[in-house]
Amino acid sequence: MKERNNMVRWIIFAILFSWAIYSLIPTYQTYFSSEKAAIDKIKVKTELIKAIAKKDKGENITGPEKKLINDFGDKAEYLSISEDEILKLDQFEKQNLKSLSLGLDLQGGMHLVLEIDYDQLLKNKALKKDKQLEDILATAKSRSGNDKERYFEEIQNAFSEKNVSLNNYFGKSGDSDKIILASLDSAARKGIVTTLEVLRNRIDQFGIAEPSVQPRGKHRIIVELPGVKDEERATNLVNQAAFLEFKIVADNEILQQKINDIDVILKNKNLMNGSTVKTDSLKNEPASADALEAAANSDSLDATDVTKLFSDNGTVKDSTAALQTDEELAKNNPFKSLLVGGRRGEVLVKEQNRLKVVEILKNDNVRDILGNYEFIWKNKPDVYNNESFHEVLLVEKKAVLDGTSIIEANAALAGENSASGGWEVPFELDREGGRIFAEVTGKNVGKRLAIILDKKLFMAPNIQVRIPNGRGVITLGGGTADEARDLAIVLKAGALEAPLEIMEKRIIGPSLGSDSIKSGVTASLIGAVLVILFMIFWYKRSGVFSSIALILNTIFTLATLSYFKATLTLPGIAGIVLTIGMAVDANIIIFERIKEELKARNTLLSALNAGYERAFTTIFDSNLTTFIAGITLYQFGTGPVNGFALTLMIGILWNMYTAVVVARLFTDLSMKKNAKSISI
Repeated sequence: MKERNNMVRWIIFAILFSWAIYSLIPTYQTYFSSEKAAIDKIKVKTELIKAIAKKDKGENITGPEKKLINDFGDKAEYLSISEDEILKLDQFEKQNLKSLSLGLDLQGGMHLVLEIDYDQLLKNKALKKDKQLEDILATAKSRSGNDKERYFEEIQNAFSEKNVSLNNYFGKSGDSDKIILASLDSAARKGIVTTLEVLRNRIDQFGIAEPSVQPRGKHRIIVELPGVKDEERATNLVNQAAFLEFKIVADNEILQQKINDIDVILKNKNLMNGSTVKTDSLKNEPASADALEAAANSDSLDATDVTKLFSDNGTVKDSTAALQTDEELAKNNPFKSLLVGGRRGEVLVKEQNRLKVVEILKNDNVRDILGNYEFIWKNKPDVYNNESFHEVLLVEKKAVLDGTSIIEANAALAGENSASGGWEVPFELDREGGRIFAEVTGKNVGKRLAIILDKKLFMAPNIQVRIPNGRGVITLGGGTADEARDLAIVLKAGALEAPLEIMEKRIIGPSLGSDSIKSGVTASLIGAVLVILFMIFWYKRSGVFSSIALILNTIFTLATLSYFKATLTLPGIAGIVLTIGMAVDANIIIFERIKEELKARNTLLSALNAGYERAFTTIFDSNLTTFIAGITLYQFGTGPVNGFALTLMIGILWNMYTAVVVARLFTDLSMKKNAKSISI
């Protein structure tokens, strides 16, 4: 029997081995390079400088940022960073994208268990919103607790107890309670699917390597974010509903009238009690039409601009204000006295008065007075003379457009002509949204358009001309680059059906991940060394060849994971260890078959060929059945099970190549030098 010509096989092996080494170089440089310590120091510098800048601006800093400042803030070498270091870090980050990613259990990160807030979801689906609906939903929520299976049952019970038909708030005219409840339940389940997609889009754009977003049961979502350090930022990104609305700002005359009407309600209550108003004890007592009319004639101001409600120094303007004590002012103008006029015409509330205003605006009679209008709070307070002020704006309740039409959003630095400067988020609407936007801006030239995200005011620019191209800009003013990028991400990825409730949050520290890596690598090395020693002892030189094939199998498996940007987890390491055992098993089957052929007095070459050919079927069958089991685990498993199944399947595929082809190449090479015997 002629010897095989292995030239083509050697060329293929050389190509595959070169590819594997090339694929693993970024992984080696990322985790084992001598420069890693220097890169870690540059990262600390970068994060420290950002944290100090936030602190100096008076912005809130997170727990990790506080620790960073405490640990390194007094060390001069950490307080500056050179251009070379920035370039070096940038190159390292680009290289890191090509390296093998580590899972949550190996590098630490965040584990979240989320649920959709059904209470808010139903409020969003309701045809109308009032106090009665809020009470019913609150009752159902308190009774069902965290048991979402009972939620809709309690909804039906709460509506029945109030003797209110579900059809008043949900569904189409004539729909029965059963049909409406089924529709709401279906909407809630679809909300999970929609939320999964939105979260995946957001997290992918956030730049987290190999995140895991998986459903658990019918109502929960599991989110794992490997390598996340900024807990607060990641939580906000995941949990932000991103419900964007555009609303027309009320005219100044309407604003003044509403403020005066609210004062009438509170003043009447004050006179009835004979004391200053207490916002936590307001009763649902409607003011008479005569009282409102009398107050409008006597107390209302003739101002045509909101700034005339206030003096330049921020105190309330009134004909008798100078003679009134604070107590008298609060008695005569209980709501207006809590408001302060800004120099740009905005209405502000001091930090210490914010909760009082919130309580007043919750009152049923006050909400009735506001009617089709509502007060919206600005997303961030303004600071004047080291004192915080919160802006409130009166807008129409009905949104003229929402954020579902947004198709593009990006973070950018404001241009030189921008009045506010800082970061902004330009956005673009789809065709239908652009048409509506053009129509709205055309009809309301001269008015202000409030841009509201998750019930918080971001800006309210004047509409100077009709905007036909469906493009606009959200200005953050003093916001950071991260805030601008996160806002662009959530706008572009889409809004959630409803806010998410965090049922569980666990932070896995990097030290735990480091311990897991050491334990996993140690177990793998010990297992591999013991197997190699056994194979060399029992099968001599052939055992050496099988050991080389085993090492190559591990290299090829890791290279595949790295090349396709898969994630290595602790169960994944277990899958590699199992693959090592299966690789050795294939060689044992081949070697034992060769021994049987030699005992049957076949020639050395024919025994070798028969051993590999006849063992192949057994090896293929055993690997195929295990591969099918791996497919099943990967398809129906989640999280760690997926990691185990993936590495197992990849290892099995390479095992077929290394055990049957590579080991045979080394055996054939040895046989050419000494064709009279085989060391087995």
